[in-house]
Order: sequence, then structure tokens, then C-alpha cells
Amino acid sequence: MILSVSGLEKSFGARRVLAGVDLSVAAGECVALVGGNGSGKTTTLRAIAGLARPDAGRIEIGGVDALADGPRARRRLSYLPQRPAFPGTLTVRETLAFVARLRGLAAARVEEEIERCELSALSGENVAHLSGGERQRLALACALLPNAELALFDEPSSNLDARATAIFLSRAREITATGRSLLFTTHIPADLEHLAGRIVTLSDGRVGGSRLRVLAGGQA
Repeated sequence: MILSVSGLEKSFGARRVLAGVDLSVAAGECVALVGGNGSGKTTTLRAIAGLARPDAGRIEIGGVDALADGPRARRRLSYLPQRPAFPGTLTVRETLAFVARLRGLAAARVEEEIERCELSALSGENVAHLSGGERQRLALACALLPNAELALFDEPSSNLDARATAIFLSRAREITATGRSLLFTTHIPADLEHLAGRIVTLSDGRVGGSRLRVLAGGQA
């Protein structure tokens, strides 16, 4: 099991967002986390990524206690936020190079992701000049730079045009095809249709249900 979450609780002031979330993701599994606005999807991902400290509960990533040893746990994951923010004065290539250095990756990985996410024509552009969809494609490339065991994607296909969506779906399938795992949130039916092997529903800060499904093309 690459991810195990139990009894996760989180409040912001008087507002209780997570009320005892239990969730697991196996190696090679693609799990969609769905629910209405305010159901706790983003907060759950942020807690797993170490960006929101839960009030109670336990998070293990690859057997590592993420609350007791956050740096070691986070080395095993990558995270794509719902609203990625980058310094506007950096170019696309400089942004990817910065992320690569933080993750201890070779410079060749930057060029590989520029090509695979079809960012070559934008590589010298300042991030401030990118459209919303282009920024999302850059964010996807940043999240894909490390071959992490667990990828956390929050609304990954938001703002993507048809070509960028095809790139995203292909790369997301590649994650699980190579034995890694993907946990993502979405409100787009096509993401569920083409990616999710299991759908977990959040309601009022709790898991309201979990079901396996057959992917388009007949894959479980």
C-alpha cells in the first residue's frame, strides 16, 4: 500500500472540513476523489502533501509516517495543485530547472518534460505571459519531473484544451502502467471515464463510498 490515511480531521476556525477521512491507495492504482464543493477534497490532498497539518489522524506514504517524518515521506510523492502559482519573471525552462534542482534531478529530465508536454515553443516565454491552459500544462510537467511513487493531482485537467487534455490523459495512464499510483480530484466526467480504476466519494468531510469501475477500453 503506497498510501494509507486514517481518521484524518481538519478544521479552519469553527469550520470542520475533514471529519475522520479513511483512504488508501495501492501500488499501481488510480483513484479519483470526488465530491461537491467544500467536501474536503483539496484539503485531503494538501494534508497528504504536507501543506496542511491535520488536527488528528495518521498518514503513511510507502510505510513512512508523513506527520512524524514529513521530508522522507514527501520525497515519495509529487503534487499538482488546483491553482498552481509560479514566479512570473521566470521562463518555462527556468521554472522546470528550478523544480528539478529542488528534487535532485538531472537537467536532462527538464528537456524531456519540455518535449513530452509539448512546451518547446513556450520554453523561453516568461510564465507571466502564459495563458491559463499553458500554465496548467507547465504545472503538469513540473509534477511529472520526478518519477514519484505517488502522484497527487488536484483538478488536473482544468483549463486544458483538447490537445493538452490528450497529453494529460496519456501521461496519467503512464503513471499507473509503470506501477506508480495516482490520486486525483476532478469534476470532469471524462477524467473518471478514462482514468479512475476506483472512485472515492467525499461528503461533509467523510468518505461516503468507494467503488471499483471498469475503464473505457475494458481495463479494470
